Amino acid sequence: MRPSLVLALATLASATPLASRQDDRFKPGTVWDIVLQGKDDDDQGATIPLEQLKAAAGTVLDIDLEDNDSTPENTKGWIKELAKTKTVVCYFSAGTYEPWREDAGLFLPADYGRKMEDWDEWWLDLKSANVKSIMEARIKRAADAGCHAIDPDNIDGYVTHQDGYTYDNQVYIDYVRWLSATATQYNLVTGLKNALEISENVLDVVEFAVNEQCHEGTTWDCPDYAPFTQAGKAVFNIEYHDDKNVYCKDPTDPTVNLSTVLKPLGLDVLGGQC
Repeated sequence: MRPSLVLALATLASATPLASRQDDRFKPGTVWDIVLQGKDDDDQGATIPLEQLKAAAGTVLDIDLEDNDSTPENTKGWIKELAKTKTVVCYFSAGTYEPWREDAGLFLPADYGRKMEDWDEWWLDLKSANVKSIMEARIKRAADAGCHAIDPDNIDGYVTHQDGYTYDNQVYIDYVRWLSATATQYNLVTGLKNALEISENVLDVVEFAVNEQCHEGTTWDCPDYAPFTQAGKAVFNIEYHDDKNVYCKDPTDPTVNLSTVLKPLGLDVLGGQC
């Protein structure tokens, strides 16, 4: 091979990082925990103390970005401390408007779709430049707070067009790929929350999956996560039940390696690993 061509290829490789890094922190079978309840500044109410979070089972901890970040309204600043011994995944909703969030006033009326069923949230228009601007600010906040990865929720509004839009699935695929590319700019990696129907379209740009209730119902979705396991990526599964005899069973496809936790719906307690 000509020296000039070798140099050109080397330059291209250094300038164009791989979309998916198969991050060793998120290998199949990685033990994890997730807790998303809010925290009062005076440590009252349903607060889980920092020391308990630090002692959570496993190496990966998924927590709410805003409720654990350091801001004028919330002086916890716990994420950097947790990040000393845990791989911290920071949760935020990337596809819904939550009126209690600190940046809720930045959304425009044109950004809202339908109200979510059973939740006081509204689906967002993922084509909106304003929505993307807010989400980029959240991703930057995650990086500044010390998070290692993001868990962007509610990007599956395409299911029965529940978000009120009639967009093709490609819109949601593009959005996940945009979230991942933006996170990469801030040295963060991205997980895919649910959205199995588009998972193979974004497998190359996410490092892990977070699933809710793949064991639920008569048709188990767990085997559909085989491509993640085969790609060397963790599948973090949440079952809102407490029966380990049923919900800790392996999926029918032995090639799927789930990291399952059993939790109450509020995701407000630690533990429950299978």
